[in-house]
Amino acid sequence: MAATLLSSSMALALLPLLLLAAASIPSLASASPALDHGLDGEELLMLGRFHGWMAAHGRSYANEEEKLRRFKIYRSNMELIEAANQDGRMSYQLGETPFTDLTHDEFMAQYSSNLLSSVPPEEEMITTRAGVVHEGGGHGGDLPLAAGEEPPRPTNLTSLPASIDWRMMGVVTVPKNQGACGSCWAFASVATIESAQAIRTRRVPPLLSEQQLVDCDGYDQGCRGGFLGNAFRWVIQNGGITWAPWYPYTGMSGMCQRFKPAVVRLRSYRWVAPNEVSLMQAVAQQPVAVTIDASDPCFQHYYRGVYDGRCFWNGVYIGGACGTAPNHAIAIVGYGTKPGGTKYWIGKNSWSVRWGDQGFVYLLRDSARVGVCGVAQQACYPII
Repeated sequence: MAATLLSSSMALALLPLLLLAAASIPSLASASPALDHGLDGEELLMLGRFHGWMAAHGRSYANEEEKLRRFKIYRSNMELIEAANQDGRMSYQLGETPFTDLTHDEFMAQYSSNLLSSVPPEEEMITTRAGVVHEGGGHGGDLPLAAGEEPPRPTNLTSLPASIDWRMMGVVTVPKNQGACGSCWAFASVATIESAQAIRTRRVPPLLSEQQLVDCDGYDQGCRGGFLGNAFRWVIQNGGITWAPWYPYTGMSGMCQRFKPAVVRLRSYRWVAPNEVSLMQAVAQQPVAVTIDASDPCFQHYYRGVYDGRCFWNGVYIGGACGTAPNHAIAIVGYGTKPGGTKYWIGKNSWSVRWGDQGFVYLLRDSARVGVCGVAQQACYPII
């Protein structure tokens, strides 16, 4: 009895504090009185979803006016997402991403790259047993093989595995987040260096520094964009690339921090001939950096499934929503075939694990000579 009276008295004593704490935590539906004024029931439900999305992605806004603007964009994007998914004709699904409060123009301005439109002119094409490739390096091509070192092994279609997923072999790092910086070229390049090092050493892949490329690679322009080949060329000439913890990512271009110790070195890099067969040969050996056209509005909201370059937009189902003019870079970390026969590439993106299929995208394979959205048009990989 005494214990019961003590518990009751403690509860009464704490009640004012509990009420004060509850009053300081706004509910999702009423967090913004100015925002929900005049909204009907359906809009209030959408507002609740918006607040849930804000909490999940750590988003906040400077004032109510900006929040109202972002809510309207979010609502418009969600209408597109739901209409496309309900239509059911697309081979993939859309969903909420970190970019659901951005217009497509804003998204492209912040997350695409400007300098991916062509292979640098100093690269020259050569022919090897593995097929036609472009090859380059900071020392005018391949460096001599070290004692006991094996050259890259050529492959042909008859010897290629039907599918390969380098993630399952433990040589692919978790997708990172480039932020609002056009540094996809650095992330795609670093992703393939990390995997190449892991394959070479048979150890876990190292976490390497994209920021070192953004700040120090004089061939490229940091957050304003860059070339995949230039990134590899700089790593070679620099004598290697450092750990990410020693040169952490900031999401903006900064002053180069020189004399960071190199922990992974490159011997060379190779350009793959612009077709899906050659890309498949290369990916069978190791992950490969590629450029794509990411300008399709639906790609911004990709969630899962095999993306085929088609989009449901303004009530119309259109094909060829992306072209082949590259404005984004990703790493291809595998390929395979769905049970129904749909062939795909596995792309590692740099828009965080909250975008797409835990940071990855499945792209339709064998769709055209240079692939869906030009995935096979510009591809290269590093040689450790």
